[in-house]
Amino acid sequence: MKKWKLALLAMVSVSVAGCWQGDYAFEGKYFATEGEDCTTPSSVTDREQYFLEITKQVHNGTALYSARFPIASRAGAPIVAAQSVSATDDDELTFNFTKPEVTGTFSGSPAVDIVITVIPNKSKEGHLWLKKAELTSVRNGKVSEADLLANLRRATTIGETGACLRKSSNTH
Repeated sequence: MKKWKLALLAMVSVSVAGCWQGDYAFEGKYFATEGEDCTTPSSVTDREQYFLEITKQVHNGTALYSARFPIASRAGAPIVAAQSVSATDDDELTFNFTKPEVTGTFSGSPAVDIVITVIPNKSKEGHLWLKKAELTSVRNGKVSEADLLANLRRATTIGETGACLRKSSNTH
């Protein structure tokens, strides 16, 4: 009977360890880089302002990630993801940042929805590819859409997969 319990405990331990081994370490602050080779930008502002911050919580054995998108606040958009998400089988995270429309004659603002998808950069440790970044805004029933990644591609050099984000090596 004792051998059976030890064998079961060993199987559970191996199973739990196996679940965590494949878990990509998404959590951290990510800064924008340039090009396919993820070069540090020459602009001091781009080097100091982080683009995305991902945090991790474990709930019932499942890793859930939430995100902050501080650059969005410049456009009056939400900076905190609406809900925590888990990674897909392909280690893809998709965050949805939403803000409802505020009506008012002088102080109204549109509803904003930003969807950002990131995946690990398999060729560079501590880097992600921003492979999707889309914005939809609605004000008084008028819908506007923008592909932020396409706009970024027109403004600067980014990789074929998307924009490369470098994880901060700073742990504070």
